[in-house]
Amino acid sequence: MRRGLLLQIFAAIVVVALVSVVVAGLVARAEASAAFRTYLEQLPSMGRGMGPGRHLVLGGAEETFLGAVDRGIAVGVALAVALAAVAALAVAYYLTRPLERLTSAARALAGGDLAHRVDVGGPSEVARLGESFNEMAGSLAEAEDLRRRLVADVAHELRDPLAALRAQVEAVAEGVLPADQQHLASLADDVRYLSRLVADLQELSAAEAGALRYDMQPLDLAALVASEAERAAGLAREGVEVRAECVSAARVMGDELRLRQVLRNLLGNALRHTERGSVTAACSREDGRVRVEVRDTGPGIPEKDLPYVFERFYRADEARARDTGGSGIGLAVARRIVEDHGGEVFARNAEGGGAVAGFTLPQA
Repeated sequence: MRRGLLLQIFAAIVVVALVSVVVAGLVARAEASAAFRTYLEQLPSMGRGMGPGRHLVLGGAEETFLGAVDRGIAVGVALAVALAAVAALAVAYYLTRPLERLTSAARALAGGDLAHRVDVGGPSEVARLGESFNEMAGSLAEAEDLRRRLVADVAHELRDPLAALRAQVEAVAEGVLPADQQHLASLADDVRYLSRLVADLQELSAAEAGALRYDMQPLDLAALVASEAERAAGLAREGVEVRAECVSAARVMGDELRLRQVLRNLLGNALRHTERGSVTAACSREDGRVRVEVRDTGPGIPEKDLPYVFERFYRADEARARDTGGSGIGLAVARRIVEDHGGEVFARNAEGGGAVAGFTLPQA
C-alpha cells in the first residue's frame, strides 16, 4: 500500500534528526575520551607509579566521565527526536494540507460541481498547482456553459422553422390548405432553410473545434474585396449603393475561398441592415497589417450588443425574421476563419451613423 505523504515527511525528518544527533554524539564522545586521556597523562601525580596502577586509575576515571557523556548523548537524542517529531508534524501538515484540499476539490469537480474552487496556499509550488487547478476548473465551467448555450441556441433556431413546416404539412394533409404549387413551394423553402441551417451548424462545430481546412496562398486582399463588393452590388436592394475603396495592392497569406466567405458574411450582414444609402468595403494597409472595413448607413448596433456581434446566434433584435436576420452563425464562423489566419475581427458604430465591421490580417 502507498504510504501517505504526511507519514513519509514525518519519518524522513525524524530519521535525519536522529542520525544527525547520534553521529554528533559519537564524534563528541570520541573527542572527549581522547582529550580526557591526554589530560590525565599530563597530570604530575599521575605520572608516577607502575604501569598497571596507572592504567587502573585512568580506566576508572575515564569510565565515570564517559558514562556522563553517554547519558548526555542519550538525553540529547531523546530531546532531538521529540523536537524533530513536533517539527515534522508541523511541516508535514503545512505541506499536505493544500494537497488534501486539492484532492477534495478534484473529487468535487469530478462529481459535477464545476463551481468548486480551492483556497490557494502553502509553498509556492503547491500554490501554483492550486492556481492552475482553479484555472482548469474555470475553463471547464466555461466550456460546460458554452455547451448548454449551444444546445439551447440550436433548439431555439430549429424550433420555429420546424413548427412552421409542421403546421403547413398538417394543414395540407387535413385539407385545410390546398396542395397547390404555391404551398408546395413554401414547404420546399422551409426545407431548404433547415438544410442550410444544419449545414451552418456543422460548419460552426468544425470551426469551434479548429477543424477547418485551409489552402494558404499569397493573394491580393484588395482585389478580393473589390471583387466581392462588385458581387454584392448585384444583390443590393433598390436605393442601396455598394462601392469599394481599396489600395492598389494588399498582399496577405490566406485561403481565398475562406476569406471570400468572411467578406460575403460581412457584406451580406451590412446589406440586410441598410434599407437606403450605401455599403462601402474598404481595404487599407497600416503598421504591417491589412485592414478591411465594411461600413453601412443602417441604424447601427446597440452599444450593449457590440461585444457580442461575432458570437454565435447573436441577434440584436430578437424579433427579427429569419429572412432578414440570418441564423447568427455566419459571423461566428467568420471570426474563427480570421483568427486562424492570425488576424482579429472588430465591430463599432460609425460617427455619422451606421455600423462598421471588419478584420485585420498580417501583411505578407
